[in-house]
Amino acid sequence: MSNKKVFIIYTFLFIIPYILCLSLIGTGYGALINHYNSWWRLCVCALIGAILMVAVKSIAHRPISIIAKQTTNRHLRNLINFFNILDYNSSNFYWNFAIDFGLTIVFAKLIHYLFAPYQILGTLAGWIIAALIVSLVLASNLEYSTLSIDPDQK
Repeated sequence: MSNKKVFIIYTFLFIIPYILCLSLIGTGYGALINHYNSWWRLCVCALIGAILMVAVKSIAHRPISIIAKQTTNRHLRNLINFFNILDYNSSNFYWNFAIDFGLTIVFAKLIHYLFAPYQILGTLAGWIIAALIVSLVLASNLEYSTLSIDPDQK
């Protein structure tokens, strides 16, 4: 598989869903919490969000490993392996957790400032989930046979 195709699949299968998941966490925080300026509540949200993002990354472990093995570009492989929290490097797990913690705070604040409360409480979560599904469907349709769990599948 070419490096360009690896990058496109990686973008639709991991980067876009990663951003959308952080947006969904921020939307959930905005919909549930009335006191946006409470750093204590925001840190609890970030801790829970970082734990959820680690769970999502552990589920995506096998496709990440498959994609990383198929690229020949060293920089692209390092970028892909950054999300590989299980095999790549033990300190990588802690860096991912810290980055997820920080990005959860950023996205919770960003959602609060970009959208009105009626939008956050309304259909914003549904639109984010719809975009997440479209991104995953596009990525899986691009190269389903390569990312298949069954190695004998043609």
